[in-house]
Amino acid sequence: MFPCRGKSASSQVNELISSLNGCSAKYGMIWFDIEINPSSGCSWASYSASSNCQYLEELITTAKNAGKSVGVYSSTYEWETVMGSRYACASTTVKSVPLWYAHYDNSASFSDYSGVAFGGWSKPAIKQYEGDVTHCGCGVDLNYY
Repeated sequence: MFPCRGKSASSQVNELISSLNGCSAKYGMIWFDIEINPSSGCSWASYSASSNCQYLEELITTAKNAGKSVGVYSSTYEWETVMGSRYACASTTVKSVPLWYAHYDNSASFSDYSGVAFGGWSKPAIKQYEGDVTHCGCGVDLNYY
């Protein structure tokens, strides 16, 4: 889910879950994509870093309270931009969910993580190591887990 910061966190999560349930979608996790959102009214930039952290915590808590498994997708750059620093928003709520991080170094391993770590996670669950590649005629991002 690519959150729109200008809308209620809990409403967005509940709407997503309702929409997925309404079409009988089968899914394992909801991933919150913490990146700069250029859509009108959705930017994280007009809010403080601590407020953005609280917003992410609300996203996570709302989904967990609905019985959903959740994770966070981001990169060091995006995290620093949204949360204020790579070390910010290292709360128990945030660190309690898996991290899927993007670091386009073309290396299918977590060996880089100590140098790009952010948000207080001690280890990641998934790494996106290459983006916008074509396999079998389809555009994909490459991930390691």
